[in-house]
Amino acid sequence: MKTLYPYQERVLQVLAQGRNVILVIPTGGGKTLAALLPFLQSCAFNDGTLPGKAVYVTPMRVLATQFTRTCHQLLEELNPPLIEPLRQRYAQFGRPLLSLQTGESPDDPQFESLITACTIDQLLASALGVPYSVDGARANINVGLLASAYLILDEPHLYPLNRQGQSCFGALTTTIELLRQLKDLTRFTFMSATLSRPLVEQLAQMIDAEVIEASDEELDALARGRQRVFRRVAEPLSAEQVLERHQRCSLVVCNRVERAQELYLQLDELIQERGLEIRLQLLHSRFSDEDRRRQSEELQGWLGPAAWDEKSGRYQGENVIVVATQVVEVGLDISVETLHSELSPANSLIQRAGRCARFPHQQGQVFIYSLPVDDQGQAQTLPYEPEPCQRTWEALAEYDGQVVRFQEERRLLDTVHCESDLQLLARYEEQRPHLLEKMVTSLRKPDPSVRSTLIRDDLQVALLVHDAPEEEIVTAPWQWQLFTLRPSLLQGRHWQALQERAAALGLDWVCKQAVLMDTGSGGAAQGEDDSRREPLYTWEPVTNPAQISSALVLALPQALVTYDRDLGLVFRDGRLPLPARWQQRLEGMRYQSRPLERRRAGVVSQTVSRQRYEEHIGGLADAYHYGLYHELAYALRRLEERMGLAAGTIDQAIQLALALHDLGKLAEGWQRWARAWERLYHEKKGLHYQEPAADYLFAKTTYDVRAREERQWEQELAEHRPNHACESVALARRFIVDCLGATTPASPTAPVVRATCYAIARHHTTGAHEYGAGRLAPGALEAVRRALALVQRETSSRPLNLELILPECQQGDLFPENATSGKFSQPALDLHKPLYETWLAFVMTRALRLADQRADAYR
Repeated sequence: MKTLYPYQERVLQVLAQGRNVILVIPTGGGKTLAALLPFLQSCAFNDGTLPGKAVYVTPMRVLATQFTRTCHQLLEELNPPLIEPLRQRYAQFGRPLLSLQTGESPDDPQFESLITACTIDQLLASALGVPYSVDGARANINVGLLASAYLILDEPHLYPLNRQGQSCFGALTTTIELLRQLKDLTRFTFMSATLSRPLVEQLAQMIDAEVIEASDEELDALARGRQRVFRRVAEPLSAEQVLERHQRCSLVVCNRVERAQELYLQLDELIQERGLEIRLQLLHSRFSDEDRRRQSEELQGWLGPAAWDEKSGRYQGENVIVVATQVVEVGLDISVETLHSELSPANSLIQRAGRCARFPHQQGQVFIYSLPVDDQGQAQTLPYEPEPCQRTWEALAEYDGQVVRFQEERRLLDTVHCESDLQLLARYEEQRPHLLEKMVTSLRKPDPSVRSTLIRDDLQVALLVHDAPEEEIVTAPWQWQLFTLRPSLLQGRHWQALQERAAALGLDWVCKQAVLMDTGSGGAAQGEDDSRREPLYTWEPVTNPAQISSALVLALPQALVTYDRDLGLVFRDGRLPLPARWQQRLEGMRYQSRPLERRRAGVVSQTVSRQRYEEHIGGLADAYHYGLYHELAYALRRLEERMGLAAGTIDQAIQLALALHDLGKLAEGWQRWARAWERLYHEKKGLHYQEPAADYLFAKTTYDVRAREERQWEQELAEHRPNHACESVALARRFIVDCLGATTPASPTAPVVRATCYAIARHHTTGAHEYGAGRLAPGALEAVRRALALVQRETSSRPLNLELILPECQQGDLFPENATSGKFSQPALDLHKPLYETWLAFVMTRALRLADQRADAYR
């Protein structure tokens, strides 16, 4: 393990003391190691210093990808005897220790690995109950993640704000509010090289965090003799200027993908014309996962530490020019002699400069170019607002031709961003009640439209290239190679151009969107289909470009868009000027998106066999005790402390939820359906069927998870499969109240009762609230007794009065619109109090749903 800088040791100490951290360190200073090492140490020694799971949150997919490489190296360096038990624990339910969860690499949609790297969009959508990563029926499964994980939030200056920073709403302020709500429950490190001092000072007070910065002596040590000089260039960036100032390695950063592609093509033409031996690489967000990995490996070889002499700081690698977009601002451990950048706000510009003279003893130059103007003479600042770009250009005059170190970078940041940062916080404080109300409303009743308010208004849409998606992509369209882009790139004049090309080629559609099918099965129609039955999708033509912004996944045919491993995604509507050589190259190119390596959350075999009630509950018990408890123990302890509960209370409640969540299946109607289905299944399969004994109480029936025809078979049964989740609450509520000692709605454990009932009621879908009439089958209470024994494992300290479980229930509503929390069902969501009960309900929901999914892995 590397020798730590003093500031990295301070991060370890502060987190160990139960404090949160704001870390402000120069680019290339080792922030990732500082934030991650305390978590790995806590896991290795199992000392409970930090939560048992970590989420690394980034503004860009590329940074999440780069983090996985760094983290893999750290995991390999850990002492194998310390880390191997962790590997085995996660391997039991089919998860690696480290996963990536982004729109284009959805490897961990339920955030189940020990460490998950994700984008801020993925995290916030999950926190608000409107996740991108799972279908609507599972929308509540990731909410509790926020209260039960150690959060590493990297480069927050790049988190989006609505209306280009003119609103108080967006990912940055939503993140700040969540941290204010969670600061007493979990631990987090908020880190950046480019936060203005006033913003850092006020944030520290808001989220109760300790600011850790490097001293001047540490900054000198971090610099290790490197220097970079800033130079302004009062004309737009061009290929000629890049070649004129090129030595042996250069990086060119453009503000938009289209501009980067155009400049790359211009450089390619000049290099060819002049017979130069220069490697040319393009890097932006619209490359496939496979090519991004290839690019990352190539760049690391060409421009990483191994390409530089550590003593002299001289470049020893190949002659190379890299053209890129903002994707290089963070995460890439590469360095160049010369950096060319289009003008951008200071915080973005400093991140770009961090890829120049990054390693010891290097001398580098950073050229900042003015922006091109449009027909009206206005600077083309997109995706940025004009004002911060102009302020940055003016402020750079002081540093033109000067060596710019971290101290100068901080002054530049304060000059450009201080006023706007303080205005943002003032707007946020003024609108905070409205922000919190929107968050709570989303948790009460998930509405995906909240993403455009609380995460970003410039939404990204997922696009795949396929000529017949309705034939080949009927499940999980996000498990195919996707490209994400702004909806505007498919709207307006671009939509018109695509329509014209489609018409010229005789195509009858321009774009299709994936739409969830209504399977029509009894349980599904009522919102309670088995969560392991994969949702089916159809593809409907987009007739109005306004539909594009809200689409789940879009598909375009090969004739309208193609893909080149050097250029990335290219639209065939003329928007990108192509030299003749490239026109010929792309003309005959055919590309269709391919399915990614399939990774389902948890271990789910394709064929599920029948199980009796106790057997199924035993699987949940093992999944919880052997795996989930270790991940949740920190959160349970903190919630109990904050809510004034006795130690072990929430653990007891989760065990009750595990044992009772399928109680409704023990009703006579559900058991009749189960036996009828088993007979029909075996008949359709041509298999011999032996009717189970009368005292056999089903919890699961036999079916193939992915078999579409079985959904149709179910329609042949005389009665539909009854729902069971809310029925379980209706039957067991008195028993749960008694077990947890909640004698009145004002009892200290009443919130735990409400959270337990909430988790049970919504362990299949987020909106369940009604229950039907039903009567427990003979032997049901004995099955529950055995199930409780398997879950509690002799930890119960008081006798259980199973007679409090109702023998039957009539139709009713658990969560009527105007009901108070006194019914022991609905968690109280009081905007004027800490949302502890809310987090408790979602932590318990997460525990129950994950245990339910993993149960078969332990049977």
